Amino acid sequence: MNYFLFDIGNVLTNFDFQRLLQIYAEHGGRPLGPQTELDEEMYVQVEKGLLNEEDYVAYLNEAKGLSWTTDNLHEVWQEIFSLNDAGVGLFKKALASDAAVYTLSNIAHYHIRAIEKNWSGFFDETTGLFMSYKMGVRKPDPRIYEMVLEELNVSGEQCFFIDDLADNIAAARAAGIQAHHFVPETYNKVGQAAHEFFGW
Repeated sequence: MNYFLFDIGNVLTNFDFQRLLQIYAEHGGRPLGPQTELDEEMYVQVEKGLLNEEDYVAYLNEAKGLSWTTDNLHEVWQEIFSLNDAGVGLFKKALASDAAVYTLSNIAHYHIRAIEKNWSGFFDETTGLFMSYKMGVRKPDPRIYEMVLEELNVSGEQCFFIDDLADNIAAARAAGIQAHHFVPETYNKVGQAAHEFFGW
């Protein structure tokens, strides 16, 4: 059996991070500014499942001048998520095939909740979900790819993985996974590679 591993952010769903920063500024009454190093570290911690949503929202409230609850966090991400037509097209094709279909994503629980609120049952037909907040590690850490291959009990040659970040692709390839950089200029090329890999 062959396995199709999908990243989620900017592969299955797009998100406008600049819009998120604008929302912080609008809701907090502060000038629009870039992510700080601490902002990024807290984001990483919540995506690793090392920081819960309540504490993350408390941090955002203090750092950005907000008065949010976790519901507000979910609602904002619902607003900034949209579907990636190219990625969803491949996703649906994979689900209709004989391939085992998984996600492999750096993602937090509130992202998943926002996606499922927007598109109910979005992940229902997948074989399984590899998500950083449950695994305690994020791409491109080599451990996450090792954990996936160990859990599936397969070799990397049996796995076709797509991701929008070059560093994640390089790390996956180092683990022996058939990984492809999924960005607009390569959508057609990746689609053809998937066709050849899975024999569609």
